[in-house]
Amino acid sequence: MSWPQNSYRSFVLAGASVLVLGALSAASFAQAQTAAAADDELQEIVVSGQRFAVSDAAKRKAAADMILDSISADDAGKLPDNSVTEVLQRVPGVSITHFAAVGDPDHYSVEGSGVTVRGLSQVSSTLNGREAFSANGGRALLFEDVPPELLAGVDVLKSGSPDVIEGGIGGSVNLRTKMPFDYDHQTFSGSVSADYGDFIKQTKPGGSLLYANRWMTSIGEIGAMASVAYSDISTRHDTIQVEPYFPQTYNGKNVYVPGGFDWRSGTFDRKRLGAYESLEWSPNNDLTFYQTGFRSDYWSKSKEAGVYNQGSNSVNVTAGSNSVFGSNGGLLSSNQLSSTASDPLQLPGESGGSTALANPGLTNQHNVTTDLSQGMKWTPTKNWTITSDFQYAISQSQQQRIDLFSQTSVPSYGINLTGDLPVISVSNPSQLADPSRYIWYATMDHLENHIGRELAWSGDADYHVSDSGFLRSFKVGARFADRTEKDDVTGYNWTGLTPTWNPSSSWKYLNTAAASDINVSGFSNFFRGATTLPGTTVFPAWSLLESYPESLTKIHQLYGLAGDNTAPVTYTIANLSHTKTRTESAYAMARFGEDNLFGSGWKMNGNFGVRIVNNENSSQGYIQQPTGQILYNGATADLPGGYTANNGGHNSLMALPSFNVQFMPNDEVHLRFAAYQNMTNPSFNNLNASGSLSLTTDTNHVITGATATSGNPNLKPQLANNLDVSAEWYMPDGGQVHVAGFYKQIKDYISYGVTSVNVPFALPGGATQTMTAAVSGYFNAQPAYVKGAEIGLQKFFDFLPAPFDGLGIDTNFTYIYSKSPGDLSYDMLGNRITGLPVDLLSRYNYNITGMYEKGPISARLAYTWRSKYLLTPTANGTNGTYTNAAGQTVTYNLPIFADDYGTLDASIAYSFDDHITLTLEAQNLTNSVTKTLMGYGDQQYGRSWFVADRRYSAVLRFNY
Repeated sequence: MSWPQNSYRSFVLAGASVLVLGALSAASFAQAQTAAAADDELQEIVVSGQRFAVSDAAKRKAAADMILDSISADDAGKLPDNSVTEVLQRVPGVSITHFAAVGDPDHYSVEGSGVTVRGLSQVSSTLNGREAFSANGGRALLFEDVPPELLAGVDVLKSGSPDVIEGGIGGSVNLRTKMPFDYDHQTFSGSVSADYGDFIKQTKPGGSLLYANRWMTSIGEIGAMASVAYSDISTRHDTIQVEPYFPQTYNGKNVYVPGGFDWRSGTFDRKRLGAYESLEWSPNNDLTFYQTGFRSDYWSKSKEAGVYNQGSNSVNVTAGSNSVFGSNGGLLSSNQLSSTASDPLQLPGESGGSTALANPGLTNQHNVTTDLSQGMKWTPTKNWTITSDFQYAISQSQQQRIDLFSQTSVPSYGINLTGDLPVISVSNPSQLADPSRYIWYATMDHLENHIGRELAWSGDADYHVSDSGFLRSFKVGARFADRTEKDDVTGYNWTGLTPTWNPSSSWKYLNTAAASDINVSGFSNFFRGATTLPGTTVFPAWSLLESYPESLTKIHQLYGLAGDNTAPVTYTIANLSHTKTRTESAYAMARFGEDNLFGSGWKMNGNFGVRIVNNENSSQGYIQQPTGQILYNGATADLPGGYTANNGGHNSLMALPSFNVQFMPNDEVHLRFAAYQNMTNPSFNNLNASGSLSLTTDTNHVITGATATSGNPNLKPQLANNLDVSAEWYMPDGGQVHVAGFYKQIKDYISYGVTSVNVPFALPGGATQTMTAAVSGYFNAQPAYVKGAEIGLQKFFDFLPAPFDGLGIDTNFTYIYSKSPGDLSYDMLGNRITGLPVDLLSRYNYNITGMYEKGPISARLAYTWRSKYLLTPTANGTNGTYTNAAGQTVTYNLPIFADDYGTLDASIAYSFDDHITLTLEAQNLTNSVTKTLMGYGDQQYGRSWFVADRRYSAVLRFNY
């Protein structure tokens, strides 16, 4: 994959030049707004290790004039996990998923993804208060792309404030970096590390370096800092998957039988390189200029090989077999399942077999995010503070995927689902290990190229009224942002080699291929030996995929039909989407307070105001018209195909009011209330104006229906009405307890499903006709509702006798209830499923972290658990149609849930002196199995089971 010439050297030089230009012009822009009101006053104060991190986080929470939670780096500059995503799951009300992407429940992610705040995935992301994003069709930053070594802390904003950038109806995650003036002396620190995955059995390196200093000069004080962090991990994951359960009759009873099974094993290699630099200059005590540059590179290589047996409703329980069904009619075990469908790969005398695919797949991806900002803070008088900030951000993501398929006949098989893991067996395992039973079937390649850019300016003026009157300060500000995204995504270019519908004389078998082009694998140590597989399987070799795209034409020439010169997939205009969001916003906010409320001795403070947002979304693309033959004007005619331009957009002017107040009976107790509105833009994927149309015809070429797949450029933003309450107790010895409740109503909630839309189709002879099509896409649905409560405790038990006085606890629990009535899901009988919750939302979440810090020793044992939650109301692999026993066509679209999941992590650190610390860390000590479920209610069955590495790392840190 090629990239713009965008080296780290030019990255740093560009950042330095921006500072110089800003300082000379004296018209530079301002230091970014952070979420909490006290951000300007707070300084990092070293206590020690975890105690510092806990103390600093509690101070930020207490000093804020809105509801937030925070995680701070310890005195070694280390956040408590190896990725920002993993860090966030420790925050009350925050959850992550262990899947590669939202809406893709069939692919596992060791580091996690899909951050939700209080059950909602519509979370905005900021870097030092400025909008941050990754170009992947979404709106937010991919937190796993960001090295945690570059951060001073993470704030999760749970209530709104007029001076916080709009965009997150769930909340906002602000990543904080340090600035040069945070250091009072020259500092040089760093780390070296090694990460080991016990399943993949590989060790990979990592490390970081940081330098910071400040100088008094003839033109004022100057500070500089630079840091770089590198991380490399490799992991393995194994998967067993069951296909949807289809209805049938067995011994006179209505039962449900899975339509097949899959098993897969994959590896994931990830490299992450991040760099951050910052300069500050204060000509005098009233004026500070600053400049920052941030860049993150993320490379990943994912390999997965699997067997896919998908017989749909042709799979039957053989009469007289030893079969057991559950109370809901679902098959639990059977020693003989066979297929009634035609299997052309069966040999004479064989019966009951079903076709299966053996598929190795390879995905390479590279993400780059760069943020350059400059600003100033000016206090011309003791009452006025003026800030201004200018930001340029660019993010790019490129992906290439290649899959290669062979096809074989699977003999009748047995399946046992009564244990913790499925057990699959086949009647003749040697058949699966025979290359002469496999034909070269197909290739499928796919490309993505996303580029997002943003140019933004913000300015704020804060007037301090008094320290004792009711009105304490008044603040106004404005922001302009122009963000564009270009999302180029090809279809999945499935191209046959010698598939079974060709004459059998043209089939090419794997046993006739070069020995280097096939791989016979039994997936050694599958699920660590906890379950068994039907036997050894034959796959096309990885070497054919590693040299893609050059190898694709060679594969087709060697193993395709005569004259096959298939070339790699290329972009068509229907794969290209250009989307733009232009935002102008302004706000006014007043802070108020009372030091002796009604003579009671209580203190009270808060803020109220409104943020006005003018939001303009627009998208341009092309719709691919169908090809083929139809009956038109009494004769058979060819559809013209081609592309038609498509565009759309939506403008909205919104006033987002907010009110935050807290009452303090004393300095230790804070009682908070917040009422506010917030909005979230549709993602760029949602707004994608490109797509495709198709027509269905009968054997006489008469049109019987129309379908379409597209985004929806006319989507409205989602608007949330929010109420929050919180009670917090900050103990004199540094601990804190909080209890909070929240309620959210989300209007114009965006759902995905099939709706009926009038669409223009190009017909023969240049005619155009508008027809009603079943469109698979996004739409603004009925309002969704989320409500819940959370409780948290952070405390070191200093009152215990030595050595137990080093013990501490950091724990929290969240309860969330939600409804999303607009989701469109259908069970295996074609009935609409109702009562689904909001996706990615567990009803119960908790974290329990035991801490110990005494002398040179610091240790942590953390358990994180969440209950079952909806991954997606619709997913590839669990939707489609089939013909039932009555000859009717049934459409099903099953929701996918993630089952209860918990994992245990641990770390222990030893400080040899004030400068050197050795830390040992372990993740997934419980070897947890991730399980997904398909369907809902009494038609819910196991879908997938995943197991992955335990990860162990050793980190040596130094600080001088």
